[in-house]
Amino acid sequence: MNAVACRYYDGKSSSRKAGALTITDAGDLIVDGDDLEERLVYRDVRIPNRVADTPRFIHFPDGAVCEVQDNDALDELRARLRRDDPEPRRDRFWRLVHRLDSTWRGAAAALAVVVAVLYSFTRWGAPAVASLVVATTPQEAEALLGQSGLNLLRQLEVLETSALEPNRRNDLLAAFEAMRREAGVEHADLQFYSLGAPNAFALPGGTVVITDELVEFAEHDEEIIAVLAHELGHVEGRHVLRSMAQRSTLLALWTAVTGDVSLAALSVLGPDQLIAQSYSRDFERAADEFAADYLLRAGISPTRLGDILERLEHASGTGSFPTWLSSHPAAADRARNAMERVGGRDEPGP
Repeated sequence: MNAVACRYYDGKSSSRKAGALTITDAGDLIVDGDDLEERLVYRDVRIPNRVADTPRFIHFPDGAVCEVQDNDALDELRARLRRDDPEPRRDRFWRLVHRLDSTWRGAAAALAVVVAVLYSFTRWGAPAVASLVVATTPQEAEALLGQSGLNLLRQLEVLETSALEPNRRNDLLAAFEAMRREAGVEHADLQFYSLGAPNAFALPGGTVVITDELVEFAEHDEEIIAVLAHELGHVEGRHVLRSMAQRSTLLALWTAVTGDVSLAALSVLGPDQLIAQSYSRDFERAADEFAADYLLRAGISPTRLGDILERLEHASGTGSFPTWLSSHPAAADRARNAMERVGGRDEPGP
C-alpha cells in the first residue's frame, strides 16, 4: 500500500507535523510520522471534493486536520479502496466537475453560468422577492420603519424645523389632502422641514417630506402640486419599501455567492448595482405616470413636473451625469415623457 505525504494539525495548536497518510484495504486511515500515529475508520473521516489542484484538508472526528497537496495520489488511494465496487454517482459527478474545472473552456463555461444566474436573479428574481415582501408587510410595520427613518434624520440634524409661513403651509396641506383623496391613497401625510436644499421625498409608510427650499424654488404652485403628486405615486406603489427589499435580496445573493458579507457589500460597485439603479428609474417613471394622470384630471399640465425638475437638475449640476449610472431618469427625458402623456389632447392653460 502506498502513502501520501501530508501535514498534520492536531486542532489544539498552530503547530504542524509532517506525516504520511495511508488507507488500508480494511478501511482504516492511518497517519504516521515522527511522534505521530493516528488510526481512524475511513468512513468517519471527511474528505472534501477536489477543486482543481488546491490542497485538500481532511477533517478528523476529534478536530484534527490533515493537509494533502498531492490530489492525484489521494484519489488513487480512495479508488483502490473501492476495488471492484462501482464508483458512486456522487464521485463521478465531482470527477467531471474537476475535469471541467481543469480546463479554461470549462472554467469559462462555469463563469458564464454563474454570471447568467446572477443576472437573472438580479433582474427578475429580486423584484419578485420584493413584491412578496411588500405584499406581506403590514402597513403599521412599514409606517414604523418610516417614522424611525424620519426620527434618525432629525436626530442627525439633517432635517431642521420648517420656517414656512403657517398659512402657506396650511394651503399646501389642504391641497395635498385633496390630492390624496382624489387619487385614492389611504395612508399618506405631508410634513415640512428645512434641508438647506430644495427637495421632496417619500418615506416608508406614506410620509411625504417637502423642504422649505423647494417651496421657495418653485415658480408656480402647480409645480409644487406636480412634485407632491409624484411623491404620492411613490407612496401608492410602496416604492421605498420595495427598493429596500430588492437591495437586501441582492446583498443576500452576493453573500451566498462570495461567502463573505463584507465582500458582498462591494457589490454596490458592481454590475448588479447598475441593474439596481434601473429599478429606481423604473420607480421614478411609475411615479411620473401617476403624477401625470392626476395632473390631467386636475386640469394641470403634466409638464409642470418636467419644468421644475429641469431647473433643479440645472441648479444642482447633475445634468451631465450618465443616466445609466443614475437612480433617476434625466429631467429632459421626464419632461418629454410628460409631453407625450398629454399627446394630442388640449393641454391645460398656465
